[in-house]
Amino acid sequence: MMTAMRSFCFSAVLLLSLWACTACKRDHSEADKLLVPRLMIESRSVQYGSMHAVPLRLPVSGSEIMVEKVPVVNEFDIRNVEMVKVDMGLALLIELSELGARELYRRSVTHNGSRVVLVVNGNPLGARRLDGPIQNGQLFTFVEVNDAAVGPLVLELKSSIAELQAQ
Repeated sequence: MMTAMRSFCFSAVLLLSLWACTACKRDHSEADKLLVPRLMIESRSVQYGSMHAVPLRLPVSGSEIMVEKVPVVNEFDIRNVEMVKVDMGLALLIELSELGARELYRRSVTHNGSRVVLVVNGNPLGARRLDGPIQNGQLFTFVEVNDAAVGPLVLELKSSIAELQAQ
C-alpha cells in the first residue's frame, strides 16, 4: 500500500512538473520574427588587433565601419521609430527613452565626427555622422534599403519594439 502511494505521488509530481514546463514554454517562432534594433558607435581606438571593435559593412554603399562591441543604445531604450520625409529623401526618426537619450547625448559629444550605425538583428542598415550633440533623444538617419521597403521596415520595427517593451 505504501509503495503504491509513493508511486502515485511520484507520478503526480512528474506529470505536474511536465505540464508546468510545457505551459511555460515560449513560442520561439514568434521571438525569431522580432527585429532587434540597436545603435552602435564608430570606434575611436586604434585597431591593431584590438578586441574592442567589430567591423560592419553597409549593404549598399559597402562602407566598412569599425564599431564598439557594446551598443550605445539597445533595443529596450528605443521607444519608437517613424518614417520621415526630408530634403534628401526618406529617413528614419528613432526616438529614445530618457536613459538612451542621455547615453546618445554623451557619446555624440565625445565622439563628434564619428558615425552612429543602425543595426537590426546584427545587420547594419544605415549610418549617420555625428555633427554635434544630440540633445533631444531623436536620431534621424538614412537607411540603405529601397524606398519601397522603408515603410514595411518601420512597421516591423514598431511591432517588434512594442513586443520587446512588453516583455
